[in-house]
Amino acid sequence: MSLAGRRLLVPVTAERTAFADDLVAEGALVTPVAFIAIAGPEDPSALEAATLAWLDGAYAWMAVTSRNAVLAMDRIARAHGRSLGEPQPASRVATVGEATRGVCAAVGLTVDLVPATRHDARGIVADLPDAPGEGTARVLVPLGNLASPVLERGLARKGWSVDTVEAYRTVDGPGPDDATVAAVADGGLDAVLLTSGSVAERFAAACPAVAPTTRIVAIGRTTEAGARAAGLRVDAVAETPTYAGIRAAVLAALAPHDAPEGDHA
Repeated sequence: MSLAGRRLLVPVTAERTAFADDLVAEGALVTPVAFIAIAGPEDPSALEAATLAWLDGAYAWMAVTSRNAVLAMDRIARAHGRSLGEPQPASRVATVGEATRGVCAAVGLTVDLVPATRHDARGIVADLPDAPGEGTARVLVPLGNLASPVLERGLARKGWSVDTVEAYRTVDGPGPDDATVAAVADGGLDAVLLTSGSVAERFAAACPAVAPTTRIVAIGRTTEAGARAAGLRVDAVAETPTYAGIRAAVLAALAPHDAPEGDHA
């Protein structure tokens, strides 16, 4: 099935438009909106120190839940003429899913653990083994400024010494223009895609009225929770928190509207 001709609102950032571009190539009528922007950490020196400690083999594990954290650390490593993969295989990496795994591979990191069921911070906590010696084995957790404490607290309960560092900040993007807000309200869009809780929160604030015919689709359970907390209904949730997953969820959400009249029993 194809999304050709479908009118889709797709979140983008200045650095990340590939998914929207792929949908356009498929023939979808895409309205790209930068609800958020990615900025550097409040304290760049802290991230630099943590990155250099990782490169020097100070950590048994690094647990990452965002490609933005990986890319921020990679920029620091390259500025020092080094590679994030240097401390491997002794140091290991856990990520939340295939998208982050792909970014890790691109910067030279081998991923040792991807959660088997939940592709989020709780999944990493569940699947990472207990620390071999209480309070002595270290895990580096580079996070965004809006990340929950789930990863830090959960790993600490399993005996790990957890060092968290702010790797990037999620800030407001320019958001939708008036025409897009009107299209959301009057049914001018077939679906709105939500790719993070931050995007969901900003979409809800910018677009207080959503037409009942417009499907709202979340990329995963964490995003769904953020959307519902912002007062949004969610019509479909991707089975896996990837672009392929949310594309499949959009297709499924729109499928009933493709059926001939009388086939909706």
